[in-house]
Amino acid sequence: MPVTSRPTPDPVAERREVTCPLRDGTRLRTLLLLPYGAGPWPALLTRHPYDVTREEDDGHLDVRRLVAAGYLVALQDVRGRFGSEGVFDPCAQEEADGADAVAWLAGRPECDGTVGMWGASYASDTQFAALLGGAPALRALAPAMTPALSALDGFRFRGGVPELGSTLAWTHYAIAPDAIARAASARERETERRRWEATERAITTGEAYGAGALHAGRDAEGSVRWGLDRLREPLDSPRHREGKIVDRIDAVDVPVLLTGGWFDVFLGPTLELYRRLRRRAEDTGGPAPRLVVGPWTHDDLSGRAAGLDFGPEASADAADLTGLHLRWFDAVLRGRALDPAPVRVFLMSAGRWVETDGFPPRDARTLELYLHAGGALAPEPAGSGSLRFVSDPATPVPTCGGAVLLFAPFGAGPADQTAVEARPDVVSWRTEPLEKDLTVMGAVHAVVHLSTTGTDADVVVRLCDEHPDGTSRVVADGVRRGSARSVDPVTGRGERGPLEPGRAYEITVDLWSTAHAFPPGHRIRVDIAPSSSPRWDVGVNAFAPDGEFAQPVVAEHTVLLGPGHPSRLVLDVVTSPA
Repeated sequence: MPVTSRPTPDPVAERREVTCPLRDGTRLRTLLLLPYGAGPWPALLTRHPYDVTREEDDGHLDVRRLVAAGYLVALQDVRGRFGSEGVFDPCAQEEADGADAVAWLAGRPECDGTVGMWGASYASDTQFAALLGGAPALRALAPAMTPALSALDGFRFRGGVPELGSTLAWTHYAIAPDAIARAASARERETERRRWEATERAITTGEAYGAGALHAGRDAEGSVRWGLDRLREPLDSPRHREGKIVDRIDAVDVPVLLTGGWFDVFLGPTLELYRRLRRRAEDTGGPAPRLVVGPWTHDDLSGRAAGLDFGPEASADAADLTGLHLRWFDAVLRGRALDPAPVRVFLMSAGRWVETDGFPPRDARTLELYLHAGGALAPEPAGSGSLRFVSDPATPVPTCGGAVLLFAPFGAGPADQTAVEARPDVVSWRTEPLEKDLTVMGAVHAVVHLSTTGTDADVVVRLCDEHPDGTSRVVADGVRRGSARSVDPVTGRGERGPLEPGRAYEITVDLWSTAHAFPPGHRIRVDIAPSSSPRWDVGVNAFAPDGEFAQPVVAEHTVLLGPGHPSRLVLDVVTSPA
């Protein structure tokens, strides 16, 4: 007798579309997914501006599994987006609105009074904002790919350089269409639609992100104008602190499970937030954060990126990211046992997950590799020397992979840098072929001794894995603007100032972190370039005070080498990851 499979019954007993009233009377569309059985249940809430109905079938977590596990699931459009009333004011609105939403959900008869939150990107910001806004019922946060720590480390800026490309991508493609559809009149909608089309043309031609584009004064749609205005704010502007927790870490007094991706545009703030929460827990005895980092981009958790497949264990499905979250929510909200490992990271090239007690692991040691005049990269500095290259803002180095969030054709991931490395304005160093595995697991930064003929300089550094066939895939990268060399890249505190032509400066470039095993026969490679466009605003090689703009100039940059100017790459390495 043939056996026929029966469809799995839907674990959602009831789907309700309701409105959540805020303190000012604004109503937010909220979808409630109720389990079978008798409540009340603990609730799990996500809030974002991207149409929460998409969460039902294509979300960061499998919401039906959350419901099947006995959680009341709430999906909410934030103020001014899709089904919710009001005017969208990114980041600034979420503290009060989030606190109101949590209190409303906790007070519903279907809820037992406890609430956890989850979500990626903007939906991670809303979690911390709700907590900071005063939400005693909020007992657990599960932020993923999060910029919630700071606006200055991968969100609006990186190393003092505006994140022009991702700002354009987010405001123009993710935010503007719904904002235009909500315009009050047909005439206003048509005007904004024409502005959107003009921005689209400028992105397609490159005009939107060429040298000086940030100060060109183009007539863009309202969402893009908002984003570009923020990029023109000084690094220490109070606007960059709206909705961020950089000065308020001590207020995060609930358990936190962080998820990141090695090629996510917010990897840096995700890991820095983990480090700060861990230090806070060690100092105060409060809840220690947990961390999961996969070989993922901002919006692709498949375990494949830039033409590379990281293996059968690499996807979020294979890692059972939803199940991991469920076990953690069960432990935090229901008192069940925690998974023993506080940190799980995917070790790239090795194709497997590693469990550790922290990140970097406690047995990590520092390895310094020095840049030599002949192009070698070695554990000891060699004789003095230098390497010169020309920075021409009119022909910037194109972005090729990395931890980006951009528009086509600029995808994220470990892209081959061979074509970029062939440019005369990209200089490279590499080790001899490795005789045995070298596993980098932790922080990566570069110290570059640089002089220039200009009064400012951008320094882009890439760590690459050069394969025996000559393929050179980016592992991690970063940027620093010379005039912001004394500015804290997370808080924005510190003074900007011009470079003196011909004078040597030590510039530290944070490449964030990675977990990557360089196999035998491969080489560790370092590239230095003056730009990466459209990812970062193209530097003009001329200093301008805040609020002003300098005309682009061609400049010659010189990387200084040797014992007196020890330019080097600094890595956290481990001997034998578990």
